[in-house]
Amino acid sequence: MLAAPLVAARWPASVASARPAQPPAQLRLDVGSFTLLVNGQRAGREQFSVQRIASQDGGTLEARSESALGDRRVAMRLETDSAGTPVRYSVEERRGADVTLRLGGQRVRGRFATLARSSTGEAAREYLLRPGAVVVEDEGIVQYAVLVRDRTLGEGDGITLPSLTPIANAQGAVRLVLETGTDTIVVAGARRAARRWRVTASSGDLRLVWADLEGRLLRLTIPARNLEALRDDVPR
Repeated sequence: MLAAPLVAARWPASVASARPAQPPAQLRLDVGSFTLLVNGQRAGREQFSVQRIASQDGGTLEARSESALGDRRVAMRLETDSAGTPVRYSVEERRGADVTLRLGGQRVRGRFATLARSSTGEAAREYLLRPGAVVVEDEGIVQYAVLVRDRTLGEGDGITLPSLTPIANAQGAVRLVLETGTDTIVVAGARRAARRWRVTASSGDLRLVWADLEGRLLRLTIPARNLEALRDDVPR
């Protein structure tokens, strides 16, 4: 049901030369899956994992996901530094048997270089990495685990961060507010203490994100799309 493993994109020479020579050490922080509902009806699923890593070029966190929504299948891998700023990023999208997008990105000397190949052709881009910049795509769930993890905001406090949306070839800002630190969510029949976050992108689109006290995602809603992601199992 899910997308095939990611296939490496062709990287610019400057990007390829920056790859680490050895695989990073890993410590699993979270793994699980979400059921995706559209208008209250089951429409798909996303499997994910989040790991603590120690790569040679500054990566400290890695998030992976494979999602299926309708006939669209997406596999994603995001590696960030301790501030949540991307170090490496890759996406492969399929519709049916056709690959509709392959995108790879790499941090290079204060910039983030991407190479995307789609049905409309191939495009290479560079983005200036401003301090604290984060990846926030229009779709996908696990990226929000990176956004809210290790944030130490007080209830009602917020922070505005520069954002990258590589699939849409866009830069902007995202507003993150801790609405409450004392909410409760039911996951697989069990009540879990949760923090509720409000995430607002440059477009004005709103996301509500619930995560437990360790930053593990429990639920996400995107009201404008009538989309809800519900965690299938209690985090362990």
